[in-house]
Amino acid sequence: MIAYISQNAFWGLLISAVEVYKRECFGLLIGYRDRRGPDEMYIVEHALPFQSAGRKHRGVVSNPRAHRRIERFLRNIPQLSVIGDFHSHTMWGYSRAASRPSDTDLEGMTKENVYVIVSINDRLREVAWSYNDDGSLSGTTDDHYFRLTAYTMTATGEPRRTTILCPYAIGFDARRVLRAIK
Repeated sequence: MIAYISQNAFWGLLISAVEVYKRECFGLLIGYRDRRGPDEMYIVEHALPFQSAGRKHRGVVSNPRAHRRIERFLRNIPQLSVIGDFHSHTMWGYSRAASRPSDTDLEGMTKENVYVIVSINDRLREVAWSYNDDGSLSGTTDDHYFRLTAYTMTATGEPRRTTILCPYAIGFDARRVLRAIK
């Protein structure tokens, strides 16, 4: 299982987390599920933040009425649908943000969808964007260190880490390195 993150979705995830940093963000992942080929993929085209979400330092709550309204709206766009959601985990004091789902996160997860956790911390040093051994993607941009981790649920209800593929993030960083060399 792979979660492909488009350029548009990549920036949506990062900007949503930065906008409310020190509080958590929440939003919907819009795209489609590709079941062809050897690896099933979630193609995440857009990451749309919930403007009406209730944000806290250690949690975020979606607005159920707004959620239903958006779901109804998207049903009329046949090529794209809600394939999951995302939220951030933020640094609090000296405690670094976790990249695994909390018990509260797990309660809302279903096996049909993909879930992205955007862990955002203060940047201690510059780190190039790269894939990690656990299937996540991390790097720094501006004053923040990000780790994007995707999860799905197994048929038995257990969370399973899903590999993230985001060629744009890797290429974005490569262009910065090339500019520094010139």
